[in-house]
Amino acid sequence: MKKILCVLVASLFLASCSTEDQNVEVAISSSSLPLIPATAISCLAVQNAGGDAPTADISPSYFKVPTITFSRKDASKILIIAFLRISIPIPGSSTPVTCEVGGDALAALKSTWFASSTKEAAIAAGTATDATDCPLYCGGIQADTQFTASGTMEVFGLERDPTSLEETPVRIQTPITIQSY
Repeated sequence: MKKILCVLVASLFLASCSTEDQNVEVAISSSSLPLIPATAISCLAVQNAGGDAPTADISPSYFKVPTITFSRKDASKILIIAFLRISIPIPGSSTPVTCEVGGDALAALKSTWFASSTKEAAIAAGTATDATDCPLYCGGIQADTQFTASGTMEVFGLERDPTSLEETPVRIQTPITIQSY
């Protein structure tokens, strides 16, 4: 009986830890993103070009996420986004499409992030909702047939308390769907 009670208490503790409420949420602006059979120009290429004409740097057959919105219930900390990973299994392919964006390419998704001295994707304390102002592009997708495929966009980062500098890891995700016509 004592073993059963210990197992029950341990499972209740683990269940309460696994259902912890996330402070940060992420959402994208479109439910089904079309696959475009052309090249495109990334936000980073536009930023790096300055006044010159940027050149296409996104491979053909791309999709774009027009806006990524970050929301927080408690905005007392700084949210720092380290990188985004999109993973979508494509019908008939043995490996999923994976698109990872970090560093300057991530900072270029919002003009104020790129303009900061650190070029860091950071949302200030006190800001409950913030969104990108340049689309995220993922290209080079082999699409010989029509399909609809769903996957996830994961956000990796941390929240930093501006007073104590204590950091809490953040890993959230949202569904994403692409469609080839």
